[in-house]
Amino acid sequence: MIYSIGYARMTPQNLEETLRERKIDLLIDVRSVPYSRKAGFNRKRLEEQFGLKVYIWKGDILGGKFGPVQEAGIDYLLRLDKEGKQILMCLENDPRDCHRYQDIGVRLLEHGIDVVHLHDGIEETTSEILEGGKA
Repeated sequence: MIYSIGYARMTPQNLEETLRERKIDLLIDVRSVPYSRKAGFNRKRLEEQFGLKVYIWKGDILGGKFGPVQEAGIDYLLRLDKEGKQILMCLENDPRDCHRYQDIGVRLLEHGIDVVHLHDGIEETTSEILEGGKA
């Protein structure tokens, strides 16, 4: 199962709680540039907080800032989907404003994977957003 989350309204502790509550196996950072002005969300800090077995930066193939997500990134997620629970992380709270939904989620849905986007206390899938969403 693949989830997505934006950290704009979160603390590192909130993120950690979300991973624990959902029993997430892997936090995949999909920011093109894994640095933030928001305390605690720089790549090095996240690696220290979660460890390299839980946190991985894949913005080189899954980042959306400098162009579309690479097909190699989508293939990577398709392989991972069978190996537990993953969560894609970027800045934007609302997935409608982020490539987690606009690019990654829509492309994964074409392969039968409906990403669950977490924001504002709700869960909604890519297909629900495409149909008008809950928010």
